[in-house]
Amino acid sequence: MRLWDIFRFGRGNDAIDECDPAIEAIADAICANLRALGLYTEAKKYGRSFWEIRASSSAKMITVPDGKEASGVALLLAGKFDPPSLVFEQINSLRPGLGRQMVGAAIAALEENPGVFRQIRVNDLSPRQKDGRRWWEHVAASHSGFDWRITHDEDTTHRPAHRQSPPAATGEEVASSPDFIRKREILEGLVREFGCDPSKVTLSPEKKTFDYLGQSFTSEGEALPDGSIKIYYDPAMSDARMGCCLAHELQHVRYFAVRDAYRAEAADGPLHQIFARFTPELLAAQRGVSNYSNEHWDAWKGDALPALFSMELEEGGSEPINETIAEVAKGLYNWGPDVRINSVWKELHKAINDAYEKMGK
Repeated sequence: MRLWDIFRFGRGNDAIDECDPAIEAIADAICANLRALGLYTEAKKYGRSFWEIRASSSAKMITVPDGKEASGVALLLAGKFDPPSLVFEQINSLRPGLGRQMVGAAIAALEENPGVFRQIRVNDLSPRQKDGRRWWEHVAASHSGFDWRITHDEDTTHRPAHRQSPPAATGEEVASSPDFIRKREILEGLVREFGCDPSKVTLSPEKKTFDYLGQSFTSEGEALPDGSIKIYYDPAMSDARMGCCLAHELQHVRYFAVRDAYRAEAADGPLHQIFARFTPELLAAQRGVSNYSNEHWDAWKGDALPALFSMELEEGGSEPINETIAEVAKGLYNWGPDVRINSVWKELHKAINDAYEKMGK
């Protein structure tokens, strides 16, 4: 339930890539074209249908717009968009002409693999030029064979400090914005992809903060006691990140349902037998699978080690087991079944989900 947590998971060399091969071919071609411009490149796959690609003149992979340190571009191949789209997320050029070259490198890869991505999306914050048009409008005119979706929503991340901020939008204004509506549609598609009821998951225009370990965090999502889930709208949240957040929160829902059933049965009941081997000592020896889950293990203040399906938050002020299982779900969604996660946690994750399915939830 915290800000995006970068996984330290690795991938096996013999991993089976489940991505659409056409999208993977485009990602490879984009990276090759950008490297030909003398740029450092990196590409990451999220789920089965998204690739995020970054290229920079700096080995630090800096792509910040209006930055003075490096030129760069960040883009997303979004196979789950309707229609599938190439999204330019950031671009910055310190060398005349390099901006168009970086865009051209990406578009050339689309043209080499026709029919996969016909729409290109960008949020254009560039100043108007002498003819009254912005930079991206000129670029779009040079590549008119594609369907361009150009927005002009101001990005407060890089707004000059002296510029007065506009009044904060109300919840109703946020909920009626094109980006909110688009993200809500994407979320509904992700929920269906998980095989869940879309009515149980909502995108909320409100912001929620929580205090943990002496710090204040903005919540990305929340699993509620009635089995419903809220994802809190963030204009900076990518669709891939939304999918990871949803995977995390859905796992909380499953965990809570199995925990309730476990606590309701006798000590020799079937669930007790299934989960008997996952002792507090065994789980504590594994610790977490991500920075966030390890923070929960570090924060444990209970008199004894946390026990599976116990009321962890009440007993020790943190939820190391619950949050670790949710992070396992996020890791598996993010990287696929070949992700290197501790086998004990992987087995416990599967046992919980198998029990949940047998409950007919």
